[in-house]
Amino acid sequence: MAYIKPGKTFKLSKQTKRLMTSIVDAHTRNEFKRAMIQAELAAAIVPQRRDRTNDNKRPQGSTYKTNDTGTASTAQ
Repeated sequence: MAYIKPGKTFKLSKQTKRLMTSIVDAHTRNEFKRAMIQAELAAAIVPQRRDRTNDNKRPQGSTYKTNDTGTASTAQ
């Protein structure tokens, strides 16, 4: 996994900070802190969505006609 650098507005969650208070050893606490920072930054990345214009399998146009009840019908 690539290292993600936190921005200047990054804040560690309160839950992680509270969990870090129980770790006595400074070296272990700092390792845990770095890992949690990376985990929170990785979780914040939103994958790009691809364009779904051609994925619609339902035929478009005048194939479907609406009945009086508002439901679609394929009858001609």
